[in-house]
Amino acid sequence: MIGLGAIGREHLDIYRNLPGVQLTAVADARFPGSDEFGVPSFGSTDALLGSGLVDAVSLCTPDDIHYQDSLSILEAGVHLLLEKPVSTSAEEAENLVKAAESSGLTVMPGHTLRFEPKYLTAHRLVESGHIGDVVHGYVRRNNKTSVADRVKGRTSVTFFLGIHDIDAVTWVAGRRVTAVQAMETTQRTSDGGQAVAVTANLRLDNGGIIQLEAAWGLPDDFPTDIDARLRLVADRGELSIDIHEQGMRAFGDTLGYPVPVAASMYGKTQGALHEELDAFVRAVRGEIPLPITMREGADAVHVATAIDKAIRTGSVEEVTYR
Repeated sequence: MIGLGAIGREHLDIYRNLPGVQLTAVADARFPGSDEFGVPSFGSTDALLGSGLVDAVSLCTPDDIHYQDSLSILEAGVHLLLEKPVSTSAEEAENLVKAAESSGLTVMPGHTLRFEPKYLTAHRLVESGHIGDVVHGYVRRNNKTSVADRVKGRTSVTFFLGIHDIDAVTWVAGRRVTAVQAMETTQRTSDGGQAVAVTANLRLDNGGIIQLEAAWGLPDDFPTDIDARLRLVADRGELSIDIHEQGMRAFGDTLGYPVPVAASMYGKTQGALHEELDAFVRAVRGEIPLPITMREGADAVHVATAIDKAIRTGSVEEVTYR
């Protein structure tokens, strides 16, 4: 494990519960030499790699510093699960695709919605032709203001939240984005560095359009951490996903809704992130094909880059792929 923030610690707990997986080392500049994790703790990626203790790594450092660590991991011959986005730079993302494809290693971007049953079912419905070709739709992902406070202006809401739904909607619809229009709020996050919300119109390669909303402005007492939805209308049908529809809602002094779908069950982790890491491990072992490639991770970065550029220019921006 490299990077022991909120998501890194979730990875840590899951790996400890995966059969046949041994957690052998962690790295984070804040915890060098710590005995908190029960394994050797290093202050840097290079120090961990130099120890020779690992076959594979989950890289959960902040988005804007993924690049150099990813290259170092691949150069060391270590398999890599890279949290999304793979980079906040289109050029860096392309370089990582090349490095991954030439490495002979298992390299997987961590787009968790690919492992969420509702989204996987939606993908299969479109892929099988049951609802026809996507004509228009809508995706949104909202977080609390405390999330923006934690990010501290290091990356835009497009990359931090929108990247989930950019990948999800193109995967589910089976279409690439060819052009975007976008606007952001004049209201800023508490550090003044980023917009609170972004909306974008995405043109698909079949002529369809998708509206995307990404925001981290929900109050901290909002009853659920994430408010996310997807709706696609096709020429023969429609599908929709609402994260609030979990079959159960509960309210109390400390409990909101929905009941967390990734909560531990009898001491064992479960949920979409668990399935993602389990799939990565099985791909490393050669048991399954890689579920998502670095090329797909880089394509999402190209769309996010075009959205942020469209905000700056006020123009329709074409999405350029390599």
